This record gives sequence, structure tokens and C-alpha cells, in this order.
Amino acid sequence: MNTLSEQLTELYNEKWSDLMEQLEANGLRNKLQCPFLISVLRSGQKKEEREKEKNFDPDWHSKQTTPGHEEWYTKADIKIMFFGQEPHGWEKDLDVGDTMAAYEDFLDDKYVVEGNSGYFNEDEVGNTRMFSFAINGIMSCMRDDILQTYPDKKVSMIWNNISKLSTFEGAPVDSFTHEIEHEYFHVIPKEVEILKPDILIFFTGPRENKYYKYIQENFTMDGEPLPLANLSVHDVARLPIKEVALAYKTHHPNSRISDKQHWDNYGAILADIKENIDKLLKKE
Repeated sequence: MNTLSEQLTELYNEKWSDLMEQLEANGLRNKLQCPFLISVLRSGQKKEEREKEKNFDPDWHSKQTTPGHEEWYTKADIKIMFFGQEPHGWEKDLDVGDTMAAYEDFLDDKYVVEGNSGYFNEDEVGNTRMFSFAINGIMSCMRDDILQTYPDKKVSMIWNNISKLSTFEGAPVDSFTHEIEHEYFHVIPKEVEILKPDILIFFTGPRENKYYKYIQENFTMDGEPLPLANLSVHDVARLPIKEVALAYKTHHPNSRISDKQHWDNYGAILADIKENIDKLLKKE
């Protein structure tokens, strides 16, 4: 059986040429950042050490492509996939292998696996609120509260974006460009099938905006969004997505609401996860 990252590579390679051809034909190839590709491969090495070994060993990357280098994710009892809106400050003009390698390097350099959870190193991610505020906040609560009852259980995360494309400056693409992505690079359902997260959390904004439509394009909704903790369904909601055990949608961390409002929303999500934790861990 291929590793998860090899399966993702195969998925992306199958669609890459057709996507690039369409972007080129429509004068978009040089106006967009690279498609956002994900991976769960971690070398466990920092940048200087990786670069040194790569220079001396041309087979370095293939030696990392083993199940053991994915166990930080695969051995977790609860897997969360966090979705932002679209890539910002991402890579430009790379192929599939180099784009995935950039994501792997990002995890190696900035995400710390520690104990039964993990976090983004704030010295590395700075004040990027997606990582330092939203993901770190939820992961710390998973570790310090929800998993206290199950100290032998582990939680891991993977970061994704609901739109794989963004402009060269990191802005949202227009509807025409999104339709090209939807037709020629519709990979998110397969990413979820390969990585099998238990929980999806979408930091994609309030109400039924265009990102909510993107969610609907990628997942099977078995009903309407459900309100949580007496909060507005436009601010935070549980999504009845068939493909996973639990799914939620709330504001992007950079939205213009107070930190307290953000944490009211995160608290509602965490309370619902806690209510379903036994089922999630197959304790019932």
C-alpha cells in the first residue's frame, strides 16, 4: 500500500497537466500562486539539516517517503482537518513534487508534535492568526480539556484551504477561475477520502458566502447547518456533512469580530466535540 503522501501525489499528478493547460490557455498561469497541495510527510528535521542532507544525498526525499514519517498523523486517535479560505503568501511556479515539498517543509519548520497533540511554533508563524490564534487555540483545548479523560489518546491536525487557487497577491480568485479549478482540479473530496479526518473545521466566514458554496461543491450535506450553544447559525454551525463524523463552520480568524466572539464560537465547537467524544473514539 502506498503511503498517504504517495496517494496524494498520484491524485495531484492525475489532474495537474489539465489544470495547467487550462490556466495557460486563459492567460492565468502567471497570475496565480501554485495550487495548494497538502501532505502528511514529516522528516523531523529542521531546514538547515534537511538542506545539508539533500545536498549530499540525491535519494533523500524518497527515503523520507515511508509510513513511519507519517505516523505523527496516522497514529492519532482524532484527526482534524482545518480549512482556511485560499492560500496567501504561497509558492509560485513549482511542480507537484516541489509544491508538496514546500508544504512538508512548512510543517517540519513550524508545527511541533508534542505529547498527545501539537501546535504551531509562534516564533515561526508570528502573528498569523490562522495558526497562532485559531488552530493553536483549538488544539490546546483538545489537549488540555477534551482529552484529559483519555490521556492515552492523541489528536493531530492537517491544514487545508477550501479554494486551492488564489491570485499572485494571495487574493480570492474570480468565479471564472474558480470554475476552472472546480472542473479540472476537484481534489478536496479525494484528499478527505485519503486522509480520513474525523473532524472538519472551516474558518471560511459567516453566513452562506461563496466559501460555503465551495463547501457544498465538495461535500454531501445531509440537511441544513445546525446552530450551537444558542449562537447564530451564521456565526458558528455544525454542518451535516456525510463524509466525516463531525464538521463545523465559523468566522475566519481575521474577520472583524472581537476575540471574545471568536472564542464564543470556538467554545461552542469544542463543547459539541466533547459531547460526541465517546462516539468519536468508538467508546459507545
